Amino acid sequence: MNRRSVVFGMGLLFLLCCLLAGTAFSATGMENDPLNLCRARLLAAIGKSLPGVEELSLRGNRELDQWLKKNCAAGQQVVVVQVGRWNRKNGIVPVQLELDDGPGHRIRRWFKLEVTGKRRVLLAARDLRRGDPVRSGDFVSRLVDCRELRRESVSRLPEDMIYQLTCNLKAGEIVPASRLKPYRLIRRGELVRVILQQGGIRISTRGVAMGNGALREVITVKNPSSNKIYQARVTGSGEVVVVY
Repeated sequence: MNRRSVVFGMGLLFLLCCLLAGTAFSATGMENDPLNLCRARLLAAIGKSLPGVEELSLRGNRELDQWLKKNCAAGQQVVVVQVGRWNRKNGIVPVQLELDDGPGHRIRRWFKLEVTGKRRVLLAARDLRRGDPVRSGDFVSRLVDCRELRRESVSRLPEDMIYQLTCNLKAGEIVPASRLKPYRLIRRGELVRVILQQGGIRISTRGVAMGNGALREVITVKNPSSNKIYQARVTGSGEVVVVY
């Protein structure tokens, strides 16, 4: 390796070090910028008022930036006083900010800010038909842009519960909360297996369901021989356990 190559290599190394140092300096400046710090605090406050919403992002707002630059000196605190109701469709949320403008003097102002975010919801893992029994395994969990959620949706389901849909759903469609209800494992007038448990004793008999019942629901059951009435919890298809 000749002298010229060595000098050239050292020059490249020096230039690279300068670039890295400049990048670190810029990043530190961004973190210490009062405007960026205020945006971060503002987004954190909005996030607390929107439980369940992930990947929140605050769109640029010229009016807000101008107000902050005009009134917010370096290190001066801007307080989020109130966060209004978020319009999920257009992403607008009203926020009231307070700025300390000296002893005993504070400035308050409302801003309409555009916020985007995602919510974890359940989607049909396959084509589902109305009335069919479904469980949590028939759905998949995905993060969906809140602007795409036109109705209240389902975010999670207990693994052991059985439900039914009141509409057809294609694979990939969001599950509306209003279209999902517990699946009837027992119907009124049906002959069911009645289990009585007391201590270590377990007795099985037959009874007539006096009402419809989904899993874990308590229904009235009648003994057809003695006409005795029981309150029993549904534990499976055509099966109940007496509770009192």
